[in-house]
Amino acid sequence: MNSIILHISDLHISLDTKIGEDRLNEDSYLRIPGDKENSEHYIQKFINKVQEDFKDYTIYLLVTGDITDRGAGLEFDYAKQYFEKIINNLDIDLDKILIVPGDHDISRKEIETLISSKEDIDLKELNQAKFKNFISFYKELLNKEFDPNKIIFDNVNFQDKIELIGVNSSYHVDLTKTEGKINISKFSDELIKIKNNDLKQIICCHHNIASLFEDTNSGQWNPDNRVSFISNLEQNNIKYIFSGNEHTNGCKKTTGDTITVSDAGTLSSKKNDSAFKIYELIEDENNIILKNHIYALQRTGSNDGSYYWDKRNNAGAKQPNKFEILIAAPPELDNEVTEILNSSPNQGKVKSSNENNRETYDSDINIYYNPEFTDVLYDKVRELNLFHSGHFHWSETSRAHNWIDTSKLIENKKNLDFTKNAIINVIESKNLEKKIDLILGLGYEGNIISTKAAIKYNKPYAFLPYSYRYDEHHEYENELNFNNENNDFKNILIITDVVNDGRTIRKLIKKRQDSFFKNVNKIYIISLFYTGQSKLNNDILNFEFVKNIKGFDTKNDEEINKLEFYTVKSLMVEKCPYGENFREECLIVKDNLGCVNLFYDESKYVDKASN
Repeated sequence: MNSIILHISDLHISLDTKIGEDRLNEDSYLRIPGDKENSEHYIQKFINKVQEDFKDYTIYLLVTGDITDRGAGLEFDYAKQYFEKIINNLDIDLDKILIVPGDHDISRKEIETLISSKEDIDLKELNQAKFKNFISFYKELLNKEFDPNKIIFDNVNFQDKIELIGVNSSYHVDLTKTEGKINISKFSDELIKIKNNDLKQIICCHHNIASLFEDTNSGQWNPDNRVSFISNLEQNNIKYIFSGNEHTNGCKKTTGDTITVSDAGTLSSKKNDSAFKIYELIEDENNIILKNHIYALQRTGSNDGSYYWDKRNNAGAKQPNKFEILIAAPPELDNEVTEILNSSPNQGKVKSSNENNRETYDSDINIYYNPEFTDVLYDKVRELNLFHSGHFHWSETSRAHNWIDTSKLIENKKNLDFTKNAIINVIESKNLEKKIDLILGLGYEGNIISTKAAIKYNKPYAFLPYSYRYDEHHEYENELNFNNENNDFKNILIITDVVNDGRTIRKLIKKRQDSFFKNVNKIYIISLFYTGQSKLNNDILNFEFVKNIKGFDTKNDEEINKLEFYTVKSLMVEKCPYGENFREECLIVKDNLGCVNLFYDESKYVDKASN
């Protein structure tokens, strides 16, 4: 049988009289009790249109919040009547209904009552109080319990193809907070418990995570929390969100084109564009496609019929005709081009590690910091045991007591996606995408984590090995294959996994690729980790800076001073304490007592020894 998802939102059923200091909403067609007759007429016209266009269809009902205007009990009483009318007339089974609360569905009066009666209130108590009227409405209408202290409170199986997941984005809303925000860890745990891997998941929530009305992607979600939420959805391969809140019927992709947000708009606004959506399942053996039907309220201005519902042209509304929830053979790039996360408002502060290795701020120096990437990246180092202790010598200038195994980090797809997103987050938070002309992936790991940026920003791209590893690569890998005689590439971005003191990058620029870089004005460098001992700043990789470091070997270096550096996480690596005579002075090296790796330029010493 043919099936549809009927998506409505933001009914704002409103009291038509002001009580105390409560707000009086005159914008809704659904005003009660004085305008009850007209409100019922409005609901019936909506029902008639759905029946007219989708007769004999199996209907699933999705409501994405703000059913009422102030969460009052009387508003919910009328909401129950209207929904019973919709359910009965459209013959909708109760197990095919998903109703999500919005920030207007909480009772601020109940919050005030609780606050006045108790001093110490935890979040569970607060949620139980503020959702009191919604809980009663939910139970009476759907005959099931609503748990206000769950992030994922319900889920609906749509024709054994799609799992509609109800997310309570009003979890942290109170008297002053109105933005969407959830506990990410709690969301992850709950998702694991209910997620059906045989179905494609769609998140259904109230708050918009991408803005449709404003020319921005920020939405009305807490910015820091939004970053974590999108990253989590991306890791779980969830590509669609059905929401409301903005009172704008529309469709928009988050930056990077991974997650599509579909907003039903407001069902009953006199001022705004009243609308709703119907997603029709297109039967296909291998693919899951939802046809996107948009309905808008048409106002005639006549006394006989002041309004009617009609279908809207998708092209005119700048919305797709269909949502491809699953395509059996997606283009190869679908797994590569994933969501690019917006920056945190706390970025651009110098950080210093405290006892828990979390970050604090002590100045306004323009470095990168975002807890959703900086702190999480360090957590991954700990969890995956990426920090290895020993005594390691890779080359004449690369000698350390410990090192970070980034290859282990990126061998897992979720972690790889995370590292790519971290690099993108640095780029966007520092507005580098507007400045760069070419992107270079440095080293194998740098090549892997930088490809997303090249695709996202559609920039020319090349890979180069580390300067001391050129002998290990084929000659075509050692060439940039770009001519810069005319200064076409003024600003270059180099992306790599680890930077210590920048010596290898300076050698790359001057020793290996001087003909190209001599016409470059600025070189931006982004790494996952900075392992040097200097306090973070943009200029710490420039020769003018490092030459003043006590004990620094300037003889094996190149004088380059047009580098601007950013890193996701600073994690100091101790160097071998012996200087340039380490082969004679370091017993571990001299007598092969420790973990010594004879890589790169070390081989010449092995050859001498064997002779």
